[in-house]
Parts: sequence; structure tokens; C-alpha cells
Amino acid sequence: MDEAKTIGGKVAIITGGTSRIGEATAKLFAMHGCKVALIDVNGQRMEEYSATSKQKGKICFGRCGDVTDEPTVIQFFREVINTWGRLDILVNSAGRDSLSPPVTEVTLEEWNKTIAVNLTGVFLCCQESFRIMEKQPTGGRIINLGSTSAKLASIPGHSPYRASKHGMMGFSENILLEGVSKNIAVTVVNPSHVKTPMTEIIDRGMYAEQLPPYLEGRLDEQEKKEGIYRSCIA
Repeated sequence: MDEAKTIGGKVAIITGGTSRIGEATAKLFAMHGCKVALIDVNGQRMEEYSATSKQKGKICFGRCGDVTDEPTVIQFFREVINTWGRLDILVNSAGRDSLSPPVTEVTLEEWNKTIAVNLTGVFLCCQESFRIMEKQPTGGRIINLGSTSAKLASIPGHSPYRASKHGMMGFSENILLEGVSKNIAVTVVNPSHVKTPMTEIIDRGMYAEQLPPYLEGRLDEQEKKEGIYRSCIA
């Protein structure tokens, strides 16, 4: 497939744009001629990435912002439309891990913080995307980054994170049906363990008695045999 013909000239929003997965996606899209708008809470990294990309002649801009804040999301999407006039792709990559204690000790604050980024932020960005894409004859595509935690209990004491990813899967499956008649496609990609700052604490080993958190670096043996697409909806 010629990626330049597929996404060249299209407009994409990527949340969590300075995270490892978000940044890698942004670089790949920009490399093939896609116009990329990034939003992330890490303002310093956002400035560094935007400056580097512009030096390389890429069409992009980034904003420091919190995807759990509705006015911030609305303003950011409006800025993208005012700048480029359309939105073809949304990649929801912003996320928060929650290596919390057993459910009896999980605080409401920890629960709310995890649900806010991993589920509410996805909802807000998908909602704005639908409002834009449904008015476009070409519709659009939404790609939500999930986790194999949506399929199996990855870690004891991981309940807020896992609940958020299950919720995101159910939400995505529902808006997938809503988008059919509007030419809006919704995909969920469920990667297993990806080495990012968010997973550093897992790499150090946080199971009781220092049991290894992963077997050969993967959560799911079926995914290992059959490929990551088996974890996705499309």
C-alpha cells in the first residue's frame, strides 16, 4: 500500500501526541504528507516536537491541553477546523496507567483520574470528531488506542485501568454502529506491552513477590500466534 496516497493531504488529530505511541503515529503520518495536530499535557515536549517537525518541513502544530476538559477539547478542534477546514482522522492515544492497590484500597481520586483520561477524554474527542465528520461527504476515521487489558486481567490491582479500557471498547463498538450511515469508521487497536514512560513501573516488576509481569513481553498468547489484529474491532 502507498501510504502517501492513502493519507497524503488529509488532516489528523492525535491526542497524547508526545507519548511514545502518539509521537510515533504523528511522525509516520507527517512523513506521508498528512497534516497533523497534536494535543498533550506535556507542554515542553509538545514545543520541542512541533519545532523539530516544522524544521523538517512537516505540516503540523501542537497545543498543550487536557483532553478531559471539555472547553479545551472544543477549542482545540475548532482551531484545527479554522486552520485546515476539515478533519479526516482522529487518533485517541492519550492514556493513563493505574497501578493501584487491591480494589478495597483504591481511592476515588485514583479511579476518577484514570477514567477521566482513558474514557471521558476519548468520549469528548470522539464526540467533537463526529460533529465535524458527519457534515463531510467523505466522513472520517477514528482510531482509539485500547489495551489487551480489555480482554484479560493483566495485573492484580489494575482494576481502574482495566475498567477504563473495557468501557472504551464498549463505547467504540457503539459509535461504530452510529457511524456506519455517516461514513465514519471506528477502529480500536489493542496493543499489549509497549515500552513507554507509562509502563516503566511495570518493567520494574510490581507483582507480589516480584513475579514477572509478562511472559516473553506479551500479555496474550493468542495475539502472539495470530497477530495484533485479533485484538481489534474495525
